[in-house]
Amino acid sequence: MNIKHVACALQVKALSGEGVFTGYASVFGKLDSQDEIVAPGAFARSLQQWRKQGRGPAMLWMHDPAQPIGLWLSVMEDANGLAVEGRLALRTQKGGEAYELLQMGALTGLSIGYRVVASKIDAARKARILTDVDLFEISLVTFPANDAARVSEVKAPSDSDLRSALRQSASRLKRAARTLAARG
Repeated sequence: MNIKHVACALQVKALSGEGVFTGYASVFGKLDSQDEIVAPGAFARSLQQWRKQGRGPAMLWMHDPAQPIGLWLSVMEDANGLAVEGRLALRTQKGGEAYELLQMGALTGLSIGYRVVASKIDAARKARILTDVDLFEISLVTFPANDAARVSEVKAPSDSDLRSALRQSASRLKRAARTLAARG
């Protein structure tokens, strides 16, 4: 099986204190650095199969299958491309790092992992047009192949999110202090 990865710039429209963000994993009609163009409808069959299974593609860190960093809440085609909404696993090391980097604007790319099912050649553009792909995963990446989508807005956590996080941290510190005192 020949699995491909195409990087596409992530366009984050919002990033909540719960690690939820939205954007585009792929933008239709744009020539990427792999000399490929994704056609509208290329994901339709694969997305239908995911829906039948009651799950979605994996959310990975830099295409590493050993480092899942969250869950895709929504993956769907719209007129622009492959629109995604995901939730980072903030209590994992990589999920927390990804959240911090997204907030800073230091991490802006997405890349899709896929296998080509059907394609055609556009001789004029010297590109392969992807018309049907099996989508396996969508990764947050540093260097996207497609520069069409970028981070547009990142929301800071609300005051209530910050208070909740501080309460949770304080509770963990108290538990740790009690455990240490009991051992001492």
